[in-house]
Amino acid sequence: MKKIIIIIVVAVVLGYFINLKFVEIAYSLGFAELKKETLLINDQKMKVKCDSYALGFFDKVKLENKFQQCINDYQAQGYVIIDQQAAMKAV
Repeated sequence: MKKIIIIIVVAVVLGYFINLKFVEIAYSLGFAELKKETLLINDQKMKVKCDSYALGFFDKVKLENKFQQCINDYQAQGYVIIDQQAAMKAV
């Protein structure tokens, strides 16, 4: 019985450390999650949202440019930013 408990504890600890290294290696290779969202409003109280989401290997510059272009297009129409959120993390 003790052997089974020891094996389970060792397996859990080993799995935890393998997961930590996997996340570290995946992030260093460029595998990540990117999520950005901006809420804009105009003088007529109409709200629009620009968002960008990617999971995996992606070109961050290309996504940033597309996201910023969306914001610029709405700002040219008189919208102003009222809320902005961004997150990038390793998966």
